[in-house]
Amino acid sequence: MKLFIAALYGLFLVAMISGIFIAFRTSEGLVESDYYLKQKRWFSQKSEERKRGIGIEAPASIRQGENELTFVLTEGGKPLKNAKIQLFIGNISSKSGDQTCPMYETAPGVYQAKAFVASAGKWLVRLDFESSTLNSSRSWFYDVH
Repeated sequence: MKLFIAALYGLFLVAMISGIFIAFRTSEGLVESDYYLKQKRWFSQKSEERKRGIGIEAPASIRQGENELTFVLTEGGKPLKNAKIQLFIGNISSKSGDQTCPMYETAPGVYQAKAFVASAGKWLVRLDFESSTLNSSRSWFYDVH
């Protein structure tokens, strides 16, 4: 019985040391610096978005290959004009294929950009937008087959 408990103790010790080692080696992105301040800012941005009636129509889907992405932004039901918008698109399972590009206003409140989706999988699309009085972002997940 003592041998069994000693072996069990040794197994737990090895598992704990392995877990700590792996956590330190692969910790990128696990700990956010200034988490409280960033989340406080995020909640205030979302509250301001709701107050101002910010609406975004996103594409229904994206496909593998070249995509012409069109987003329609409104504020209080009217087109959101002259906003500075960055598009980020990235594969969830890898960093290869991540892209950031500016979006261009093609009509009042209508913003477009081209993005290349290299492979199938789950993709994150994020808009970072900035107008004269609001800085915020929105994200969508797409399954690409």
